Amino acid sequence: MRRTGLLLLAVAALGLAACASQRAAGGPEAGPGDGAVDPRASAELERLRAQAASLPPERAAESFEALASRYPGSSAGAEALYEAGLRWREAKRPERASAALGQLLTRYPLSRLAPQAKYQLALSELEAGRARDAYQTLVNLYDKLPRADQPDAARRIAEAAEAARLWPQAVRWYGELAALREGPERQRALAKAAEVVDGRLSFLEVARLKEELPADSPAMPAVTMKLARILVHLNEYGEAEARAREVVQRWPDGPYAPDARAMLERLGRRQRVNPGVVGVAVPLSGRFKGWGEAVIQGVELGLAERPGFRVVSRDTRGEADGAAQAIQDLAMAEGAVAVIGGVTNAEAQRAAAVAQELEIPLLTLSKVENVTEAGPYVFRNMLTASAQAAALVDYAMGRRGLKRFGVLYPNIPYGVELAGAFWDEVDARGGEMRAAETYEHDRTTFAPLVKSMVGKLHLDERADYLEKAREIAKNEKDPYRRAKAVEKMRRQLDPIVDFEAVFIPDFAKNLALIAPALAVEDVVTATCEPAELARIRKATGREELQPVQLLGGNGWDDPALLEKAGRYVHCAVFVDGFFAGSDRAETRRFVEAFQKANGRPPSILEASAYDAARMIRQAVERDRAQTRDAVRTSLAALKGFPGATGDISFDPRREPQRQLFFLTVDRSGIREMRPAELSAPGSGGD
Repeated sequence: MRRTGLLLLAVAALGLAACASQRAAGGPEAGPGDGAVDPRASAELERLRAQAASLPPERAAESFEALASRYPGSSAGAEALYEAGLRWREAKRPERASAALGQLLTRYPLSRLAPQAKYQLALSELEAGRARDAYQTLVNLYDKLPRADQPDAARRIAEAAEAARLWPQAVRWYGELAALREGPERQRALAKAAEVVDGRLSFLEVARLKEELPADSPAMPAVTMKLARILVHLNEYGEAEARAREVVQRWPDGPYAPDARAMLERLGRRQRVNPGVVGVAVPLSGRFKGWGEAVIQGVELGLAERPGFRVVSRDTRGEADGAAQAIQDLAMAEGAVAVIGGVTNAEAQRAAAVAQELEIPLLTLSKVENVTEAGPYVFRNMLTASAQAAALVDYAMGRRGLKRFGVLYPNIPYGVELAGAFWDEVDARGGEMRAAETYEHDRTTFAPLVKSMVGKLHLDERADYLEKAREIAKNEKDPYRRAKAVEKMRRQLDPIVDFEAVFIPDFAKNLALIAPALAVEDVVTATCEPAELARIRKATGREELQPVQLLGGNGWDDPALLEKAGRYVHCAVFVDGFFAGSDRAETRRFVEAFQKANGRPPSILEASAYDAARMIRQAVERDRAQTRDAVRTSLAALKGFPGATGDISFDPRREPQRQLFFLTVDRSGIREMRPAELSAPGSGGD
């Protein structure tokens, strides 16, 4: 039990004992009160009160305590202890104040000063940091205090509850204070109550407080409005509407009425959908503005020559809050049947959450993993790291029979994410990761990393090197000749290439430096050039030499790749979610139409937006979807949709399933691999 609880029990016990003593003596049941009146003590108390105003609070408190010690059992002693408690509080010594007031309540339990002493004791506890003790004492005293003292007590109780993190109680007592005050003090109390309601209460606490608060509490409007907002977040739109309507009806002129009316208007518009309006929520300002403009161009082309459709866009600024507001505006104000957007990593999750909350289909163009877990209204139409990894490993292991891999990746989100997804996929399929090296994105020298991969950097770990070094030391006694022999042996030492493929999730700039560094260490990547492989075997005298397949992600899809990396990337294989040079009929139609409309070739962003718009168009036109739920159902059932980015189907997680574009490099540049190449050993460029 806490200190205050013990003290109050002691006070109660002494009070009962004093009452019993009086009853035995035949005296009044009121008890001994303040003790006996001692004229000398009373006179000294009055003199000390007159002097105390000119003394420091600590000195005055000590003097009052000394007087109480000289006259124990007197009424002046009780008053002196009370005065000491006040002075110790004034001196900001709450522990000493608690001690003095505690003595008063122990020695004089039935004193007329007892209620005030208990009140002052509770304030001392609050100042000493024992907020819960103070709160309990103040609540027990509140109804016993004079009406004039209750406003200050209500304020102190609210402060104690807040300090003790008793948030619902703090709201209840700030509401009580507001009921007792007018003007600025009332407004401050209501503002504090609203601050706690908005920032501290959980959903269950808000719901419980709504039931437990007095119906006429001034804090009730804030609690009711907060409950309405939470219910919207939980998709409980009917209950949210009821609470918002309660705010408007009960407090029509209150500060929350405008927000409640706006909520009712938005909730009412939720069901008003225009199936011809397609929303686009993308960055139209800031550093991602170009992305947003590209998406709009793709969407507009996807809906071109369809007079029944209208594209409405909202700027997300590439930020989470901007995305939330954009989707809300498109759903509520514009009545969009579906939204395309959520492009940047920063906005994707929030955009998905708001779309699910408002039950409007969202086709996100983000590559953030697991974004569709927000709920059944969220679909993705963009290439992800996991999709690239799955396609590459399926090709390498499933079609080419490769089992051992190495990976070189930059320490940037793109590289780390792709390398991790690739490694996981290799492990899941029973393959082996035999070498892994990471590097900073601005690195310019890759020879040490490649040497490390092939066992030529830390030679002291190689048994064959140590054996040859010992033999040289045994046969060559001259230090200079021995050192030269060791150096020659180091240069001629064969690399340990125990991997069959190397995955490099980077961009053309670094690939142009990494690929030649691999060749220097006799890591031959000409998997599709038998004549070149034969030449290298003859030149090195290593007939057992086997080529290593270079693998990459969509970062390699750069028209300048061959120019930058040259013959060292011949036969490399990489994947992308879109290839403008593809021979696929649907892709070619899109590329030609986009080039004609915009005077430039499209990227995966425009292509994915184009496909997303056409999926929505198909849901409305072919499947006659006139509601958001009907569009959602149509998208979820999509199978083999012929898009610019491939034949698209959505899996149960609403992730796109399609054959990625497999690309390779030959003497003419980047080209799409032919179907026969994808299954034949030694596939790659000519």
